[in-house]
Amino acid sequence: MIISPPFLPTSDADDLRYVAIAMPDSVDIAPGSGGAPAGSYPLTTAMTWHNGLHIQAPRDAQNQHLPVRAIADGTVIFKRAPKPANNTATDAQNYNPYSNTPAWTDNGIVIVRHTTDIGATGNTPTTVTYYSAYMHLSSIDAAVEEKKPIWRKDVIGKAGQIYGRDHQIHFEICLNPDELQKLMGVNRPITWGDPATAPTADGRTDAVFGSLYVYLPAGTPIRTAAPTSHLRNGGPATGASATTGHFVPNTLQAAQWVEVRYQQGNGTVSSYRASDGTGGLRVGDPIGQPHPERDFEYNLYTEANKRHTNAVAGGATSSSPSGWYELLRFGRNLGPDPLPADAAHWREIPAANGTVWADLNAPGAFKFSDADFPAFKDWQCFGDDPSPENQRCDSTHLKRTIRDPLVPESILERKALARRLSDSDVRRKLERAICSFPTEWDKTTITDRYEWLKVDEEFRVEEGDQWNTFKAHAESISFDDLPQDYKDAIWHIHPRTFIRHMRQCGWLSENEAYQLFPKLALRKIGQAYVNERVTPDRNRLRNHLISINAATRKYCITSPVRLAAFYGNSMQETQWFRLLEEGGGQSARYAPWHGRGFLQLTWPDNYIKYAEFKGMNIAPQLKTQLAAAARTANQSRSNLALLALEGSISLNLSQLRLNVAAEPPFHMEAADSAGAYWAWTSAGRSADPQANFMRQAASTFIYYTHRNFGNVAGTVNVGHPSTSYSTINGIEARFQCFTSSTMVLMDLTQFPDGAGQMQNEPDGWTRRLP
Repeated sequence: MIISPPFLPTSDADDLRYVAIAMPDSVDIAPGSGGAPAGSYPLTTAMTWHNGLHIQAPRDAQNQHLPVRAIADGTVIFKRAPKPANNTATDAQNYNPYSNTPAWTDNGIVIVRHTTDIGATGNTPTTVTYYSAYMHLSSIDAAVEEKKPIWRKDVIGKAGQIYGRDHQIHFEICLNPDELQKLMGVNRPITWGDPATAPTADGRTDAVFGSLYVYLPAGTPIRTAAPTSHLRNGGPATGASATTGHFVPNTLQAAQWVEVRYQQGNGTVSSYRASDGTGGLRVGDPIGQPHPERDFEYNLYTEANKRHTNAVAGGATSSSPSGWYELLRFGRNLGPDPLPADAAHWREIPAANGTVWADLNAPGAFKFSDADFPAFKDWQCFGDDPSPENQRCDSTHLKRTIRDPLVPESILERKALARRLSDSDVRRKLERAICSFPTEWDKTTITDRYEWLKVDEEFRVEEGDQWNTFKAHAESISFDDLPQDYKDAIWHIHPRTFIRHMRQCGWLSENEAYQLFPKLALRKIGQAYVNERVTPDRNRLRNHLISINAATRKYCITSPVRLAAFYGNSMQETQWFRLLEEGGGQSARYAPWHGRGFLQLTWPDNYIKYAEFKGMNIAPQLKTQLAAAARTANQSRSNLALLALEGSISLNLSQLRLNVAAEPPFHMEAADSAGAYWAWTSAGRSADPQANFMRQAASTFIYYTHRNFGNVAGTVNVGHPSTSYSTINGIEARFQCFTSSTMVLMDLTQFPDGAGQMQNEPDGWTRRLP
């Protein structure tokens, strides 16, 4: 899933901050809200449902308002051009609910259907369809056509007016019930759930992204210092007694949640309450201060090996660094490689005073991720409105969320509830409220949705001229021919929160991954360059994509820049996915340890490192012999010394070597070996820092270098970061692959043109259409 905001300002290293800058609230305050921005989601100050969010168009460096863009690839299913603005007071689009002065509201609209993947169960992708709607456009780009595809970042049009306020749009995200269930997981009820309810099973495994969350029951083992053993040593399964109040020493006295978040090479561990408490303490309130784990993510491979070695020394007979890596990465082992049944996952977690070490894999601990939309983090589904067709919010659960807890009877007064919409705690919860109600843009249901206002005591619209004027305005900005599939998408999500949340996913659909391939790639023949047409092997992409996604998810290759760096190398290494085994490799000096897989694992030491990572035992004597033979092979430019040892190679190691170039579904090593190589070489450390694209010429052809990607390419091709590009095989094509991947995966990237001016696209780039 690749998704971006509907406005694309200058990028920011902090993605949460970037999305907030890209999607600012309306500058106006909603009357009667106590200070909430106008056009907030999911409610108006009349306590009526509001599909989406009013967004103020940001400005660019030249102080011009940014255009509205498609948030993801999709199909335009509805488009209606706006009526030209005027100042005629009697025009229904000049209706002003706040004064008698005409206030124009634009009625241009575009609705896009998006279908993407967020994970997989076995060989079946978890495919989700959702809709984005862009309303109150003052103009629509001529290239936008109904029933035609639209691509992420394509310009849709210009933000128009809402009640006389310029440069605003209404933007919304919605899904039908079946698609919401797939988005949230098949076992996640799409109903309101008590966040204090203790889980009884782990979360979903088809989609796993963002933070890791672990529920720790009372009685979870804790220590004041780092434990010396990473195997559980028995003891009681639970340490707390509700009847006696007795707690076993060195255990948690109350259940809690722990969050582990990896970002930019570091880890951060946070603790949260799992139950309400005295003095207004609530589920989800933080415990202590977040605990930083500097470089923990960069060092996951090293730490996994340490814990595996410790476990084996402690008597574990079924273990692998790969299994420990998954425990550290996901809180559980999602893969096939062994992990001891009694593995302990000790982490230093925040406590009320300082930190303690806790076993995040203790009995009774349950693991989740942001893909589970956890209730203790305020994710809730509100589908309990008994009459949603009337547009009035009558959801008891939502009203309880909004009401003043000190004045519980205020749940009966809609004006009192409206005044709570500016409360920071309420706004935080509404940002993660998923609500069920019909679209507000259906002209055929206006009377059914609003007629109650004629008799409402708090927000009455009087029968006669007042009602007729209001109804005429509602009809002027709604439509009688909306697509049925959009009308069926009755579940709405806060648009800014949805985009922030799903940008963590990092799982690519086939159409998204196919677009990463450049259309042309440079190759040097003698002293001359040719720019050849690239023809990817789409069947191999399709066959391996789930395993590639699983590998990039496991090895933290989920940010756009890391994905671009990974694919930028793997596309060139495999000659556009056509070869998973090095061409002519069987006659290479390092054969039969020649290049295989998506990053072309090569030489005995790398194969052995991967075999041991998966839990295979390799005799020290054989490793010594292979290392000596590899040195001889490299010096003599002959593979005879390596071939002489083939009789000493175990069947398992020989088969693993072949599996690295084998096809799914029975073999995932082509992708997994590439991810493991990325991890043990710390390629992410080279990819992460910010750097600029630099314009280069190869004969008459233009391409763009990038220092950080060059270091990743060196790591892949010559075994270490390098800015000596001439030593890296196919470096020009690698740079082109990285450039193409960057254009698809990132939002707006700057490329210098021939005059040194920065542009949003590289010279000569055209999108590869799926």
